[in-house]
Amino acid sequence: MEWVKVFDENFQWVGEDTRENVHRQGKWHETFHCWFVDRQFIYVQKRSDAKNDFPSLFDITAAGHLEATETIEGGVREIEEELGVKVQFSQLTSVGVVQDIIDLPGFQDYEFAHVFLYVSSFEPTDFTLQEEEVDSIHAIKKEDFIRLCSQEVNNVRCRNIMMGTVTEIGLVDFVPHHINYFEAIAKKLVFV
Repeated sequence: MEWVKVFDENFQWVGEDTRENVHRQGKWHETFHCWFVDRQFIYVQKRSDAKNDFPSLFDITAAGHLEATETIEGGVREIEEELGVKVQFSQLTSVGVVQDIIDLPGFQDYEFAHVFLYVSSFEPTDFTLQEEEVDSIHAIKKEDFIRLCSQEVNNVRCRNIMMGTVTEIGLVDFVPHHINYFEAIAKKLVFV
């Protein structure tokens, strides 16, 4: 059973609870989000169709819950677990803490997301995907992604970096993060 720290809406620690309970009861908790970017592209993952939550949807390059005993720096384990990429915390650029809410019947995800960018160049061979978590990695032109997150366009071209196939996707194809989350990421990408 995975335990996480629980916070009030002002990001003040109030205790601990299980991941299952925080999602069922809509309690605030911490997560680690890392977006991979290079000069032209932002990279997103397509979640495995075997995932319990939001199978086959596009999402943050690597992300996960911070366990109750974990520091923010410990979140880099998510990158290696999901993508097989070894990254040092010092290589990441902090975007800050972004509130992210996914509020669905029976699933209330209230996150204080510690968001980071990993700026580098990437090749398909850099990734060893955890099959039960991640189906594939896709590249989207940064300026297109910014326009999508800002709701200036409905769809963008998305290229599977392993297969080379290109599809059109919209925000409806992503895990349903709150629009404020997407807008916050778009604002940060303008400066990368």
